[in-house]
Amino acid sequence: MKNRIPVKSALLILLILLSVFAIAVVAVIDQRVTSKLDGVLWTVPAKIYSRSLEIAEGGKINVSNLLKELKLLSYEENDSPINPGQFYYKKDNIKIFLRGYKKQNSGLYEINFEGNKVESLRRQDGIRIDLITLEPMAIGGMYPSHMEDRLLLDWPQVPESLVKILLAVEDQGFFDHYGISLKSISRAFYKNVQAANIEQGGSTITQQLAKNLFFTSEQTIKRKLVEAVAALLIEFHYSKQEILLAYINDVYLAQSGTRSIHGFGLGAQHFFGSSLNNLDTHQLSLLVGMLKGPSVYNPRRNPKNALNRRNTVLGVLRRDGLINEQNYLDFKARPIKIIKPSYRSETKYPAFHDLVRIELRNNFEEDKLRSEGLSVYTNIDPIFQESLENNIVATKKKLVKKYGKRLDDLEGAAIVVDIQNGEIKAVVGSTNPYQFGFNRSLNAIRPIGSLVKPFVYLSALEKYQQYNLTTILDDSLLSVPVTNNSFWEPNNFDKKYHGNVPLHKALWQSYNIASARLGIELGFDSINKTFQSLGIEKEVPRYPSLYVGSFEMSPLDVIQAYQTIASDGFYSPLRSIREITDLDGESALSYPYRIEQRFRPEPIHLIKFAMQQTFTKGTARGYKQKTIDKWNVGGKTGTSDDQRDSWFVGYAGDYLVLTWLGFDDNRSTPLTGRTGALELWKSFIEDVDPNSSTKPVLPRIKYVWTDINDGNLSGPRCKNSIYTPFIIGTEPKNIPDVRRKCGSASEEEASSVVKKLKQVFEKIKE
Repeated sequence: MKNRIPVKSALLILLILLSVFAIAVVAVIDQRVTSKLDGVLWTVPAKIYSRSLEIAEGGKINVSNLLKELKLLSYEENDSPINPGQFYYKKDNIKIFLRGYKKQNSGLYEINFEGNKVESLRRQDGIRIDLITLEPMAIGGMYPSHMEDRLLLDWPQVPESLVKILLAVEDQGFFDHYGISLKSISRAFYKNVQAANIEQGGSTITQQLAKNLFFTSEQTIKRKLVEAVAALLIEFHYSKQEILLAYINDVYLAQSGTRSIHGFGLGAQHFFGSSLNNLDTHQLSLLVGMLKGPSVYNPRRNPKNALNRRNTVLGVLRRDGLINEQNYLDFKARPIKIIKPSYRSETKYPAFHDLVRIELRNNFEEDKLRSEGLSVYTNIDPIFQESLENNIVATKKKLVKKYGKRLDDLEGAAIVVDIQNGEIKAVVGSTNPYQFGFNRSLNAIRPIGSLVKPFVYLSALEKYQQYNLTTILDDSLLSVPVTNNSFWEPNNFDKKYHGNVPLHKALWQSYNIASARLGIELGFDSINKTFQSLGIEKEVPRYPSLYVGSFEMSPLDVIQAYQTIASDGFYSPLRSIREITDLDGESALSYPYRIEQRFRPEPIHLIKFAMQQTFTKGTARGYKQKTIDKWNVGGKTGTSDDQRDSWFVGYAGDYLVLTWLGFDDNRSTPLTGRTGALELWKSFIEDVDPNSSTKPVLPRIKYVWTDINDGNLSGPRCKNSIYTPFIIGTEPKNIPDVRRKCGSASEEEASSVVKKLKQVFEKIKE
């Protein structure tokens, strides 16, 4: 006979099992809730920002570039700026209502200019100040695989007005319930029927947070029950303020390309280019209204829907007494004004982003970059970056029009560097700079052609007892044995020989044979020492074609070497990042300036003189002397064998710019350094118009008039004379008889005579 379990016992066992199962389920949900909310609540990507523009009283500024920057930051021109993000410009004066950034308070500031100089800075109350800072531009991030982006807020950063609007629309009984509220569901149903519109949801904010953090959007009874349990547990463990802050930081608001926008903090920046504290009631109402349907009510995609939804929210605020009738009518009449999206994928500037990523990975693990909310402040100048991108596209278009479809596949790269501190200001790695892909600025290893020549000539000028700018070089046929049966015989680009030429002329005319002879005289060891001092780490190949450019480097390595020359012999390692801070705003890593003197200033002064002649008489000629003097320009063209590479490196004002054009498959182009890369360089420089610069005055440098062809002394009235610098004691002493009549006095001597004559006339007047 079988033992049967009594029905009551069976029910009791079943009840116990169900209770144990329920307790287990609740325990699992509780563990998920606490581990999620007690730990790192979200994977917050590292944010990457441009440099912040500082405007100092007495400092230099390009007003045109300032106006471009305000436009990029989505500032709106208004005759009477009264709100953050507005400005008004008239000649020599601009009023900006700053949005505020770190220690820079939001408010109205007035800047007065005199030419390219800031004459005065004043606050709204008329008090003069020393400095104002514009907020940086968000340019990208290091995102986790789900591509969620958010800007975490602390409670003091949340405006009280946002909280009131949010509770009025989403959960009026938030502070009275324990996670779920039948009263809220019934009240929402009644009000929506009464308004003949969906003005209010039935789920509490706690339920919405539970759904967003832990569950899918499927509408099933099981999911709703589990969500309710999670909501109750959240309420049990956390305060109302903690729950509300988590919700404010978590809500999904929009999709921007592959990047999803979460939280009201980032939503304010994404749509209005400002912080939550700077937004007015109608703007906050738009953001809150979007929660009902982020895609349907997106003001970029569906502006009419967004306007109607915002007005519905404003109606709720009027009904609940949060705004009066006049406020309601005023806000309702305002159009929706939003900014253009700053970027829609991982970054706005792909080539520069590659540089930043390399520097970051040298100091941080990948997981930390994608989860711990670091803020990366870079050196990029968005005006320069936009100009460089636009001009590389325009230059290619112009060259294709001139040379035909054979240049359809032409590629390019360009880098802009601040000469004095090595800050990288802009980078492009392709003639299609807006797409990710092979970054030629970093990774294209190409023959540098004549760009090597200043390194060779600098090696000579350092030996100033043996070489100066007028040392005669031989530019006649050169034949160097390579093997027993073969010889290396370099040619000049014009296929001509030029005989005896002064050293400086050989450089700015880029004569190959004279340069090769000079390199051979100096020797590989001497050249290698110069390379190392310039920051070139590659081993120098020991063959003579090195001296005319048979040497491969990346554009980034080339501009690093030229930075040392442009900065008068002071080496600074190039860098894309200024500072990194953590979520609390504390410095996580700084990138201080590193400056090291690698060369005496006198030889550098001489080589820069020759590089300036590239613009006055050489391969980059074409600018007026007034422009050359204003920017204190200098540079060097480069063309590799068979015109496979077109290079130009040049400095103007405070900036050094490298440009390269060529084909990825290394086939020949119709371009030289002058007809290709120089065109891109000029377009960019003329567009950004750097501030003026002056030559340093060195006590050991003396200028005298010399002949451009034979290098001997000449005079200011003599034909083919050039005012040439020398290290004192190395200047030529001989003046041919034929030039004695046009004089040999140096400018200093002539100036001394003029001063004496003035003194005589002053005495006569007395």
